[in-house]
Amino acid sequence: MDSSPKTLLMYVTPPGQDDDYIAMPLGIIYLGAIVKDAGLPIECLDERVATEDEVKAAIARNDIIGLSALTPHVGRAIRWAEYAKQLGKKVMMGGPHATVDPHTFLDSGHFDVVVRGEAEDAIVPVIKHFDDHEALKEILGLNWIDANGEAQQTPDRPLIKGTELDSIPFPAWDMLPFDRYTALNRERLFYIFTSRGCPFRCIYCQKELTGRGFRTRSTENIVDELEKIVDQYEPGNILFIDELFTCQKKRVYAICDEIIRRGLKLNWACETRVDMIDYDMAVRMRKAGCRRLYFGVETGSQASLDTLKKDCKAYKIVEALKTVRRAGIWTKVFLIVGTPGETMEDIRETERVMRLAMPDLIRASLFNPLTATESFDAFKDRIDADLVFTEYVDSERSPYVHENFDNDELNRIRRKMVSDYERWYNKPSQRAKRWISRLQYYFENPEEGKHRVKRALGLAKKKQAVGVGTMDI
Repeated sequence: MDSSPKTLLMYVTPPGQDDDYIAMPLGIIYLGAIVKDAGLPIECLDERVATEDEVKAAIARNDIIGLSALTPHVGRAIRWAEYAKQLGKKVMMGGPHATVDPHTFLDSGHFDVVVRGEAEDAIVPVIKHFDDHEALKEILGLNWIDANGEAQQTPDRPLIKGTELDSIPFPAWDMLPFDRYTALNRERLFYIFTSRGCPFRCIYCQKELTGRGFRTRSTENIVDELEKIVDQYEPGNILFIDELFTCQKKRVYAICDEIIRRGLKLNWACETRVDMIDYDMAVRMRKAGCRRLYFGVETGSQASLDTLKKDCKAYKIVEALKTVRRAGIWTKVFLIVGTPGETMEDIRETERVMRLAMPDLIRASLFNPLTATESFDAFKDRIDADLVFTEYVDSERSPYVHENFDNDELNRIRRKMVSDYERWYNKPSQRAKRWISRLQYYFENPEEGKHRVKRALGLAKKKQAVGVGTMDI
């Protein structure tokens, strides 16, 4: 009989928060695949698609409970850990917040081990040697409580080299119930990582988990995974959740060319910066299936851009969004309201720039200084410490106490900015501008223009991929 401990890896997030764009969380199923390949018993669970009774049953039938949670759900993770310890389970914590703030978990008294940093190399040794404190001393990137009740820590684990990323097995998608995700999200959305890290210095980003360098998998390995997803799951949309997909132009071209060469038919999206995209690249991405581009614009005010250390000029926002529209790709822009020192003049400037750039969708959140970011250290005198673990970028309250607005005012500004833009965007005059840009795209890409005409006449045989929000071009 196998005496290996049974391990549960659980993603902690309240159900119902992101049903419209829900997809399998890659972190736990990457680790699940590694543990499975090592021949150890493993189970994965995403709290968003499980009932409370299912969570409790999964904890009860496993020996080691591994939790992962983002900053806003630290308190929730601690409560689940407390429940697990009441059942006599061993509990470990990992993920981005655990990497920068391991002591919050150990100090709670409900965790035995915290795994800092990228956990792929650590997960199997930790499971095998959970109770062997001497062996734990040989594993980098750990915090734990020893037999005497003393906190112990090993040095940081180096980041996985880019040349070694291909050796990580594909995520174990079969460890999670795909039908539950599709029941909530008709897009049949999948995530994929093709790289890790970002070289830019924006003050609100946590960089400790993936680093400030840029590490990438090989083109063949990336497209192999895409092909497997397409063949096994027929996804409606695939989101490249790299921090900066377009960081290396040659790499983007190589991935797109390989997708085209293999004849993969898929819709995909990624996030980029306004100064890391050009027309030729956007056209190549469009031909390879890219239908959406997400931009972390944050603000149209140059003063606020400088405060956030975005290292770009405001005019690039307009230039990039027009370029991408010309290439036939739908765009979504993320904005931050309430940057330190921001005034109504800065906010009006953001609104003006958005109308010039004309993205298809904008979303705005409040400025939020996350733990272990430059913003957290730079503005700590104006941070309400009681709110750090309970509020996040998607909430209506930030722990940052703004100089010029109270929290309610910022939320009114945020909501009004979005609603005013949506009304403007849907005016007949703006519809006409978008129609003209589509015609321009067809003239510059006549083969796609012919196909669009055939679709309009019902003559096209090719079935359009499932997807929401794609440009109908």
